Amino acid sequence: MVSLINLLSATLQIPQGLGVWEDIIRWFYGFIGDYGFTIILIAVLLKIIMLPLDFFQRKSTAKMQANQARIQPQLQKLQEKYKDDKNTLNQKTMELYKRENVGMFGSCGIMLLYMVISIVIFMTLFFGMNNIAKNVTVQQYNELKETYDSVQMAGNQTQEEFELARNQAVFDKYNEIKTSWLWIENIWRPDRTVSPVATFEEYASVVGIKESDEDYETQKTEYEEVMSPLRDKVGNSNGYYVLIILAAGVTFLSVWLSSYVIKKKEKKKEPVDEGRIVSAKGEREKPSAKPNNAVAQKVMMVLLPLIMVFITWGYSAAFAIYIVTMSACGAIINYVFSLIFSKKYNNFSQPDNKKKITVNKPDYVRQ
Repeated sequence: MVSLINLLSATLQIPQGLGVWEDIIRWFYGFIGDYGFTIILIAVLLKIIMLPLDFFQRKSTAKMQANQARIQPQLQKLQEKYKDDKNTLNQKTMELYKRENVGMFGSCGIMLLYMVISIVIFMTLFFGMNNIAKNVTVQQYNELKETYDSVQMAGNQTQEEFELARNQAVFDKYNEIKTSWLWIENIWRPDRTVSPVATFEEYASVVGIKESDEDYETQKTEYEEVMSPLRDKVGNSNGYYVLIILAAGVTFLSVWLSSYVIKKKEKKKEPVDEGRIVSAKGEREKPSAKPNNAVAQKVMMVLLPLIMVFITWGYSAAFAIYIVTMSACGAIINYVFSLIFSKKYNNFSQPDNKKKITVNKPDYVRQ
């Protein structure tokens, strides 16, 4: 997960070490005192800040789709008439777009701007939370090691009693400084049935310790001496996959709601008497084909939830909280905007009634 985001960040040349998000998160944390609710608040505020741009890009997209639906019959006629002459077809298509005042570049520009801003926020926030996770993890380990080293052996203690006393002191200190949230024991670890206390390999991956370092084995020995007994005490139940299930479920719901609004809109537009016209040969004419996005919608309903599972499975619960909050807000906004623009452009996609169109009547019409 981290390597994929690093690759994408390097490709897009997105800065990783700005420190802006760390400052923002820590500033809100200073008031709230809980990282989980801090991340939820920041996610909601980001959605509110992005709402105007989101509104305009969705409005532009809805208008473009309505225009496309309106001129679809004319496009099909041009494609049938000039199917063997691509140059003429392209020319006539451009003339049709110009005559009907249908443009795509404005909508694509707004969509591109929104997508770029969203990706930059996602990447920089990811690295900001990653840096906070690193700093908090190192700070907590240093405090636990300091506690472990500070316990002195009493004169009447055996070595076994001394080790038990040190491990108990570390356990008490851990409960004092741990960053838990609701059912999650350690917010910087995944919401899964894994130990809240990382192994040295996991710790080294977070803080940037490499096997090639000269003191790698020494650091590993010191770490496991302090943290291994603690890991045995806290067990293997950092979470219960709740955030992972929520991320997948909310994403599925968002796609399904969008699909539901589109299907409802198309169902209202379906004419009830498309089969009334009969050709000169006495055959019933087929209704004009309509664009069908059913397959694409089904693919998205499966693919997007799987992507959310992949992200929330491999990274910390803190980032999973952000993903779930953004997905939930996005699902609500998607549904509301879909309803608004569906009603606004419902009649917009119909042919322009102001223009007089001459239609040759068929030889036979069933009464």
